[in-house]
Amino acid sequence: MTPAIEFCSVHKQFGTLEALKGVDLRVEPGEFFGLLGPNGAGKSTLIHVLAGLVRASSGTAKVMGHDVRNDYRAARRSLGMVPQELVYDPFFTVRETLKIQSGYYGVRGNAAWIDELLVGLDLVSKADMFSPCPPCPPWLTGFFHDPSH
Repeated sequence: MTPAIEFCSVHKQFGTLEALKGVDLRVEPGEFFGLLGPNGAGKSTLIHVLAGLVRASSGTAKVMGHDVRNDYRAARRSLGMVPQELVYDPFFTVRETLKIQSGYYGVRGNAAWIDELLVGLDLVSKADMFSPCPPCPPWLTGFFHDPSH
């Protein structure tokens, strides 16, 4: 099975600072994982490599088998990333916010998918409320696309 995320001997140098020192990590489809560590441990750098925001000095990073350097478009389409902070417009409902945010991934006509998420996460009662934060948890943005399509 193709791993959802795979890092093979990933190194990243910023001048003389070695931010990543041969990271190897494999996450299978359907698994959840978290990166824990003190400030300066390289967590953000590793995620930036995966998202294609920073190039690794050496090694490879793949999303659903797509190399983030050589097949970056497919890799980015396959990745749902949740930033630490999201800015929501208080003039939109939770449902409208989800529709707008999914459009950033190029996903359109996904009302049924949004409804499924709202039901599955027990947020139906909040779907048509304004001021989506806190009713709309920031991690929900990770579900805005279906990487299998």
